[in-house]
Amino acid sequence: MRIACYALVEQHAGSVASANYLILEELLRRGHQVDLFAKADFVRRPEGLDRWPNFRYEGVLLERLRTLRDRWRPLLRGSLERIVEDWIYRRHLDALARRVAAWHRRQPYDVLLFLGVGAQFEVEGLPAVAWLQGPPQTEWQAIHRLRHRLIALSGRMLYWKLRAFYRHRQQIARRELTRCRAVICGSEWSRRHVIAFGVPAERVFALPYPFDLELFHPEPKVPPRHPGRQTFLWLGRIDPRKRLDLMLEAFALLLEKRRDVHLEIIGRFTYAPEYRRLIETFPFPEHLTYAPYIARTRVPDLLRSVDVIVQPSEDENFGSTVAEALCCGKPVVVGPTNGTGEYCGAAAFRFERYTPASLCAALEAALHAIETDPVRLAALARQIAEEQFDVRRIGERLEAILMRTVGALPVRQPAQSSG
Repeated sequence: MRIACYALVEQHAGSVASANYLILEELLRRGHQVDLFAKADFVRRPEGLDRWPNFRYEGVLLERLRTLRDRWRPLLRGSLERIVEDWIYRRHLDALARRVAAWHRRQPYDVLLFLGVGAQFEVEGLPAVAWLQGPPQTEWQAIHRLRHRLIALSGRMLYWKLRAFYRHRQQIARRELTRCRAVICGSEWSRRHVIAFGVPAERVFALPYPFDLELFHPEPKVPPRHPGRQTFLWLGRIDPRKRLDLMLEAFALLLEKRRDVHLEIIGRFTYAPEYRRLIETFPFPEHLTYAPYIARTRVPDLLRSVDVIVQPSEDENFGSTVAEALCCGKPVVVGPTNGTGEYCGAAAFRFERYTPASLCAALEAALHAIETDPVRLAALARQIAEEQFDVRRIGERLEAILMRTVGALPVRQPAQSSG
């Protein structure tokens, strides 16, 4: 196939961008032509893909608009600055659509593939497939559900700003999904939400993201993060939906029962930085460590040095840290609306309700499993990762979706794994 692609892609960025790099590399390995079109200062040329003769990078940068923005930047503040940046981004999308259309006229593409975003633009006569970073509006649904804690910590004004923002995003999402002949998302949980949003079920498919199984692998010789203590790790951004409040309340309950445990939190506060107060007022500070950031190159050893990775998020499409932990042979704790749990089998300890007691019970269950048979649990986690997140298996399933979608043939949903 000849594939025109617009993607969030970077080899060592982590999360969706790194998964997209693996996906493109696998499509190239399978012999498909991939032309990556990008806003050149947003997605730069992925140098590792240049070694493939069937890869081409087409970067677009409208220098005149950037110059005008920089000239008027002192006058741009707050919402006005965001409006201008969005307008510039949309003008780049228009330019990219024209560039794809021009190449399509010279030598037709088979499909227009979007990775990490909805269909940002359309090209006449070219079917679009989008692999979403998450289903639309689930972020807002979680914010609305958790609004009382959000308002208490960050104020009512932030809540109303978020409400206005997501109403606007809902309109954009409907337009983007209308352009798609097929939509892919990271889990069956997400698939159900995309269907509920109005996309016909036969057009929606669930695929896990791939991960580098050579980079993320077990290594028993890595020293423990906090010797003498079983260490739980939170790794990822911090916003209301991620449930830092729940994590800390559950960990405080656990500390009332045993003191040989430690919680390490690594992640940046996003639009609600007031949530930092939850860490600052934690009643057992000697059992808690916080850092806003860790270099991507240190993440594999970080995962190997802790005992359990915890992701208490609500409405989680797919948690990359959870998958990377399994690759490193580590068990995970996830909630009932975390789509990653569908792929984790017995290496995941899922709490049933978003309550401190329920999460605390899952933390205890994970500790018990580690203390009972750590070697078996590590081997199980790694085996699950190899079965679920291998890029060649995922590439084969993606290829089938693309080819059958382009040919307008029915695509059957693969059977879901147990767990």
